Amino acid sequence: MIKSFVYTSILVAGIFFVNLYYSAQVLAAEKGHSDSHKHGEKGHSDKHEDGQKRQLDSHEHGVSVLKIAAEKNMIEMELESPANDIVGFEHAPENEKQKSQINKALAIFKDKKGVFMPTPAAGCKITGHSAEFESDPSSGHAGFHVKWKMSCSNPSKIKNLSTSFFKSFPKAEEIEVEVVSDAGQKEIEWEKDQNKIQLTLSK
Repeated sequence: MIKSFVYTSILVAGIFFVNLYYSAQVLAAEKGHSDSHKHGEKGHSDKHEDGQKRQLDSHEHGVSVLKIAAEKNMIEMELESPANDIVGFEHAPENEKQKSQINKALAIFKDKKGVFMPTPAAGCKITGHSAEFESDPSSGHAGFHVKWKMSCSNPSKIKNLSTSFFKSFPKAEEIEVEVVSDAGQKEIEWEKDQNKIQLTLSK
């Protein structure tokens, strides 16, 4: 009877440990599947983001870059600004308030009046524009990328470029301006206390 009890105890213990081992294997397999699924979802998201948006380079808060290219009566401008300067944060929107801030900024950039205005006598009009908010979780950077196309009836009369940028976005401190035109190449540091800069695009 004692032997029978011992054998029964050993059998019960064996079954217990087998079940314990099996349960551990199942849990491990489920965790591995879950992790794999989550990783796959993240990878898909990153790939989608990369496919839709450009790689955002490191930038200095407070400093935007404006590139200007002029040929004959056509002017193209391209602005890149850190998101912190425009909306006060450096990531994708996390709530409705932040979405509203981004949409408000995009509306300003897309306004037909323009953000950067050449001398009125030059008769320049915006013929096309685009504005995007871009975020890159991998680098921790976010920013605004804006393009304008202008047609000018008298480009030779352009003597300056005025802006509402600093008034609309008080966090911005400076714009690094890079100009390429018939007058040559030029770089200008545009400080926030300046409403306009001197600009000549023709010889």
